[in-house]
Amino acid sequence: MYGEPGAGKTYLAATAQDSEDTQPVLFLDAEGGVVTLRRRKDIDVKPIRSMEDVSQVHNELFKDPTYYKTVVIDSLSEIQRLDMRTIMENEKSRAQDPDKIDVDVATQRAWGKSRERLARILRHYRDLPCHVIATCLLATEQFDEKEKNSPIKLFFPSMPGKLRGEVPGVFDVVGFLQAQVDSNGNFTRTLQVAKTKRVIAKDRTGSLGTIVNNPTIPMMWSMINSEEG
Repeated sequence: MYGEPGAGKTYLAATAQDSEDTQPVLFLDAEGGVVTLRRRKDIDVKPIRSMEDVSQVHNELFKDPTYYKTVVIDSLSEIQRLDMRTIMENEKSRAQDPDKIDVDVATQRAWGKSRERLARILRHYRDLPCHVIATCLLATEQFDEKEKNSPIKLFFPSMPGKLRGEVPGVFDVVGFLQAQVDSNGNFTRTLQVAKTKRVIAKDRTGSLGTIVNNPTIPMMWSMINSEEG
């Protein structure tokens, strides 16, 4: 799921703990934003501060896959930035003239390496015998339709380069999460899971319709399994 900060991505992912089919949950916190989970004492949280942490958690889950039913990666955007900085710091440490390397300015080689590594990590997590939920920030892009000569705003997960198209392909469900307040002050969340000309989304299960209102993981799990049954 992807969306703006504050849309409720972490909150939604945490609701996986509320179903016997998807609990217990392990939360990989790369954003340092687990204040959202301060009342969820029933969720295990693993701080992610390096790419070694990401690999170590995967290896532990692979060796003992029987306990956690769901792993939440929060968020892919932050892990990608962490990976890029790790690569650039390694380049600087190995350079003959380190002063010429700015770790905040990624090289073309670094972009390619990060893309391959992140795609590989996601595939490894996807292949674990458990559910995997990932959050991502929102990115937008505007272009003009040639036929109508009018601007169109695209909404998609905030991932660089080719990862923008590759990351959604890893998951069975990709949703654009939005939070809205109506004129009466009522707060609602919507998760769009159907692709349109403006929004990247999908639902391989074909069970969730176009938009899920006020979604929770137990609700979506029930919708998917009731359709399959």
